[in-house]
Formats: sequence, structure tokens, C-alpha cells
Amino acid sequence: MRLRDRNRRIAICALLIAIGTVIWSVEEMLPRPMPWAKPGLANAATMMAIALGGPVEGIIVALGRVVLGALLLGRIGSASFIISLSGSTIAAIVMGLIWRMRLPFSVYGISIFGALAHALTQIIVAGWLVYRPDIVLNLLPFVVLPSMITGAIVGLIVAILLNRLKKIDHFYLK
Repeated sequence: MRLRDRNRRIAICALLIAIGTVIWSVEEMLPRPMPWAKPGLANAATMMAIALGGPVEGIIVALGRVVLGALLLGRIGSASFIISLSGSTIAAIVMGLIWRMRLPFSVYGISIFGALAHALTQIIVAGWLVYRPDIVLNLLPFVVLPSMITGAIVGLIVAILLNRLKKIDHFYLK
């Protein structure tokens, strides 16, 4: 890898971590119908990192935005931090694997899979840390549909951003 490429990847990851942290922090402060339910728009930063750099960059952005956001809000080590970190990490891994394997899914499909992985992981981890594990089955209906909707919204945001970046001459995509 040339130095220029390495510096470009670092700069893009840093920018996406910053953007994702701001979005994640704002989402943390929004009122929620359920303790874990939030729009998940910060996953757009992770999806952009995967699209622009690859799966490793996606995981770096997912971890970075959650850790930095938890530091800013004073939640490092809390149950909500562990739940958020696990959901973001698993979502980044799932989206990265689908992207890497070149499965026939659009950005929308990859984002929906990521949203589902994120939500299901958070519910499972919350069941182990905070609630009873059997509550996971009761919460599944309330998690799957909203996750698919927010995943599609994140996919739309990422598709729009990628189309705009393609129009910039000096900005090249993988």
C-alpha cells in the first residue's frame, strides 16, 4: 500500500469516526420508546467506511465511534456501552462479510442485514447483562420490523452519499 493510500484511509476513517460519533451521541440523547431502540443512523458511517475502504475500516469506524461517544457521554464500561459496542461490532462484521463475499445484495440489503445483526446482538447482550435471557424471544417482534425500516433508511443515505462521491473527480472509490 502506498503512503498516500494509507494516509487517505486513515483520514477517511477519522472523518467517519467523528461523523458517526456525533450522530451516535445525538441518538443517545433522543427519547426512546424502549431502552435500546434508536434510529441507528450512525451505522451509515460504518457502511460508508466499508464501501470506501473495506471491512476492516468498517470495524474500526464502528468501534471508534462507540468508544469515543461513550467517552464523551461518560458511559465507558456501563451496560449500555457494552450493549452498544457489541451491536456495532457484530453489525460491522456482518456488513463487512457480505461486502467482502460480493453477495448479490445492494447497499440497502447489506444495511438491512447490518441493522438486524445490530439489533439482535443488542437484545441478546441486554438479555445476558440486564434482563432475563428468555425476554429476548418476547422482544423479537418489536425489533425485527423497526430494524429493517431503519436499515433501509441507512442504506438510502449511504446510496445517496456514494452516488454523490462518484461525481467528484478526485475522489475515487474502491
